[in-house]
Amino acid sequence: MKELWESGKIKIFLSVLLVLVMLSLFTRNVENNVVSSSVNTLTYGLSKVSAAAKDKHTDGMSYDELKEEYDALYKANRELRARLVDYYDVKEENARLWKFYELKKEHKDYQFVPATALRRDSNDEFYSFTIDKGTSSDISTGDPVMGENGLIGYISEADANTARVATILSPQAGIGAVDKATKDTGIITGSAKFADKNRTMFAKLKSEHKVKKGDIITTTGVSGIYPKNLIIGEVEDIGYDTYDTSYYALVKPYEDIRKIKDVAVITSFDGQGEILRSTK
Repeated sequence: MKELWESGKIKIFLSVLLVLVMLSLFTRNVENNVVSSSVNTLTYGLSKVSAAAKDKHTDGMSYDELKEEYDALYKANRELRARLVDYYDVKEENARLWKFYELKKEHKDYQFVPATALRRDSNDEFYSFTIDKGTSSDISTGDPVMGENGLIGYISEADANTARVATILSPQAGIGAVDKATKDTGIITGSAKFADKNRTMFAKLKSEHKVKKGDIITTTGVSGIYPKNLIIGEVEDIGYDTYDTSYYALVKPYEDIRKIKDVAVITSFDGQGEILRSTK
């Protein structure tokens, strides 16, 4: 018995057993045929190693064969981890697509790319952020960015693999908007005064406007930059801007832009760029 414990075979056996225990924990609760088949392969390998290690006098596997089997199991474990990473990526992508299923269902002309916020610009008081998709996914500067419940902003910069999103909390937004109840039109523009509260402004209202609390604000679509009727938010209050002597409505977006993670970039829609083309 002492000779068995001191032999190289038992050390190999224990090493393989440890790898398989760890692999078993790693693959727990994963419903995937690739995972199941890989585990079965490894379990079969264990039975062969175990049989050889039980009796050093058997005609079982030699030390070199055990070492080869161990290396094969180690490689299979590496490949399994890589497949699991791919599986989780696909699963996450499907979950993000499902979030925007209703958007696609209502607007069949939309082409969009789901994306996730990678990081936020801590120096930007208007909560811009960077997403994990870029020009290699057909994303371009100026593309509208949606959350599950409403407009978030637009792509202000893009490289091959990432893009920066400027939000509707920013004064640079400048989005044509309309009150769906009263048909009053104005401009969505953010303000440092309201951004920290996740609020934006429906500005440049006429003095005789009829906008009231609870009204829903959407995009007009007249510029060709944003599709028509993208929901922006709900009127929370009415104010007067003494600086430019005009009325505005304080709008609460239907998304918390300060914390949003999953978004969809609208890369194409019917009527995109029509007004811009006609003015050239």
